[in-house]
Amino acid sequence: MTTETVPTRGLWLKQAGDSVPGQRDLHGGIVAAIVAAVAELKGEPAADRLRGEGLEALHHVLGPLDLGPVRDRVLEGLRNRMLAFAVEVGRTVLGWDGEFYVDDYLILRLNIPYEVARKADPSGENPGIGRISPWMRETAAARRVKDPLYDPKGYHKGHPPAAWAHGPHLDSWAGHSRDGLNIWWAMCDVPAEASMVLYPELADRTLPCDRRTLYLGQDYPLPAPTFVPLAPGEMLVFDPEILHGTHLNVTDRTRVAVSMRLNASKPTFDPDCFYAREFWRTASDIEAQRFDWVLHLKREEHLGAPAPAPVEARPYPGTPAVVPATVADGTARVARAAPLADGERFVAALPDRRLIVARTGDRLSAVDAACPHYGVDLAFGGQVADKIYCPACAVAFDLHDGTSRSESLSLARYRTWEEGGAILIDLS
Repeated sequence: MTTETVPTRGLWLKQAGDSVPGQRDLHGGIVAAIVAAVAELKGEPAADRLRGEGLEALHHVLGPLDLGPVRDRVLEGLRNRMLAFAVEVGRTVLGWDGEFYVDDYLILRLNIPYEVARKADPSGENPGIGRISPWMRETAAARRVKDPLYDPKGYHKGHPPAAWAHGPHLDSWAGHSRDGLNIWWAMCDVPAEASMVLYPELADRTLPCDRRTLYLGQDYPLPAPTFVPLAPGEMLVFDPEILHGTHLNVTDRTRVAVSMRLNASKPTFDPDCFYAREFWRTASDIEAQRFDWVLHLKREEHLGAPAPAPVEARPYPGTPAVVPATVADGTARVARAAPLADGERFVAALPDRRLIVARTGDRLSAVDAACPHYGVDLAFGGQVADKIYCPACAVAFDLHDGTSRSESLSLARYRTWEEGGAILIDLS
């Protein structure tokens, strides 16, 4: 019987680069394997550049179509060591002293900078794709189901897969097991602007899943994201039923991370999802080095209870009111009973668009409410000081000038002033 020494529900904790036996050695082995794969594909000069500048320079030596072949070489060469390390995390970090389960699906995340990725070949691969053991892939392909509602390309608005970012979600919505724990392990420096983001404030809420995207419904109000930057070798162990996503990589460096998944008990799946990650290993098999043993846990035989029906969206503190505006002669007018206070904002609803109007300090500003990445409404994102965060890609936009860390992602801004009990916005 499994002993859960560390509570798993709502858990998220960072682990140093040497907190698990073998962690430092395996981290070095994965980095070396990536460099070796680059040498094989692109030659020694490319590998030498990585040795000198680090994995953050991967986008300088690889094209987006090379990411899949590198992933294959690394995961297949180190699969057994990575599985054994996942068991070690369960034993030493979580204190599980009985049997538990390890997902056979391993991910090497190679996220190149958005400014490079947005120009990539559209036939490339999603950087979040992982791999199961080679001899199980034919079985997995035969089990694959196409759902008529699921439309990831529509959500990503024509961006090539290399430029995709995970919107906020619970893993069980996308076919992963319930009651699991994820390992998210940085192979190189992961700054806040390329990190995983969490929304732990919503852990007690029943959240709506958009079945077209398997992400959070886009009209659900969010707080500002909690960023999880990691140094090379550090890892995040977290409950993937905390709402989470990935920050669009708006840095000038490639982000490299490894993902693995553990389950304290036999996995079950959300019956509302058409798909499931069905291939698992037991900790005892891995410890006995029975690496050719994989369990096929068929979705229809391992369904959990249906998820509770989502409750009505409750406005998160700071979610702005929507106020209709009148437009005449190129100027929008919003009537106000009182001047806009410092830190206050609202959405001005125009006939053809929505604007966010905010005051920070003595500055009044108005910017477009649609994020230029996926067109998601920023009104549902959190705000900290003069920054508003996209509720989908977590990019921060400056309310004063509309800029972000990405030179190609900025908001139109408008001259704004208060006059005669109203706020006026120059639309020209």
